[in-house]
Amino acid sequence: MFLVEAAEVDIITTSELMELVETTSDERDSYEEYPGDWEVVLVDTRSAEEFQAGHINGAINMPEDEEFAPCPLPEDEEKKIVFYGGDCHEWMAETKELGYENVYHYEAGIEGWQGNGNYLTTTPEYMSTLLDAGYADDADEKPFMIIDTRGFDVFIESHIPMAQPMEHNVFEEKFLDYMPAEKDMEIITYCGGFF
Repeated sequence: MFLVEAAEVDIITTSELMELVETTSDERDSYEEYPGDWEVVLVDTRSAEEFQAGHINGAINMPEDEEFAPCPLPEDEEKKIVFYGGDCHEWMAETKELGYENVYHYEAGIEGWQGNGNYLTTTPEYMSTLLDAGYADDADEKPFMIIDTRGFDVFIESHIPMAQPMEHNVFEEKFLDYMPAEKDMEIITYCGGFF
């Protein structure tokens, strides 16, 4: 086990990370891959369940409660790697031990990311848990809203059950004022592409 002193790993701020995280990637096909066309590799060290429920867009999951698995890390040891979630110091130390030079810690984590108005990305596995009858029938579970931002013609052809059609081209003018009054309600949007 390796321990990392705070001075050995640079801290990255939310505003610095926001400049690095892009909306889409042309080189990513699954949540197990990092966006190869980005300047940064984001590593979420929270559990697989937490990662599936919501992570920073573009992040890969290397849960701290499992064995260190460097296989999703880039070959380029000079690429900027940013860790967040729980106690990720051991994974940062392991990564530095492998020769990676630009290892950073995003201390603000998910709370800091969302607190600055940024969204999280969920996985199909998480959506499956919400669309389960047991979840839907349980009065103790918090309600959620699913929004399909694709065109209405595409929505009519197929959509996720319970999704509301709210086309992105007119969302602000037509739907924004009608969003739920409860600001802590979970709202999940999708558009049909992988980002």
